Amino acid sequence: MQIELKCPACCGQFVAPPHASAEQIRDRMTEGGQWYALSEGETFEDMIFSTLTEDGAIFCPDCGAAVDVCEESLNQLAMEVLSCW
Repeated sequence: MQIELKCPACCGQFVAPPHASAEQIRDRMTEGGQWYALSEGETFEDMIFSTLTEDGAIFCPDCGAAVDVCEESLNQLAMEVLSCW
């Protein structure tokens, strides 16, 4: 499953595979210009879980709003199912 951080306020987003290493995630965030303050963890899932547990939310680096955490593959499947109705 692919996990995505989306800001509902400014439409900023960051996507990483759930089992990407912390080093890969930091590299992608700094190369892309977005830096989300995430807690330590071995994978993207771990970093998100730790941040939500410790801080209660993940905040957008551009506007400061709390971001939504989505599982993109589930969202795509749900949209495909809804489009058939």
